[in-house]
Amino acid sequence: MVEWNRYRMIGKDICSRIKGIRQAMKLTQSQFAELTNISEDSLGKIEREVNVPSLDTLYKVAKGIKMPLTELLSPFDEKTAGKVCRELEDLLTYLKTKSPDEIELIHELAVKILDRPKK
Repeated sequence: MVEWNRYRMIGKDICSRIKGIRQAMKLTQSQFAELTNISEDSLGKIEREVNVPSLDTLYKVAKGIKMPLTELLSPFDEKTAGKVCRELEDLLTYLKTKSPDEIELIHELAVKILDRPKK
């Protein structure tokens, strides 16, 4: 019985983490479902902790948000999530002061920097 409860708690933590990530990204369930290639219905059930995501679904989520699966499964760190949210908000505030051409250039540079092969 203890093992079953432990597995249930891990499942709930994973569901909570997925919901927390979506909210930190400030995406609707529809937007997050499209980004991760899972149905809105499945995402809703995961977020309500009705269903624990399968390994296939976890892989789709991780791939869609460009996060290693191991990081997705690691314990949720509210301090880190809060810091990321603040940093994203700061970035959005900064981008609002830029022209569409400048935003496009910033995006292209960010993609080139972040997608370069790691040494």
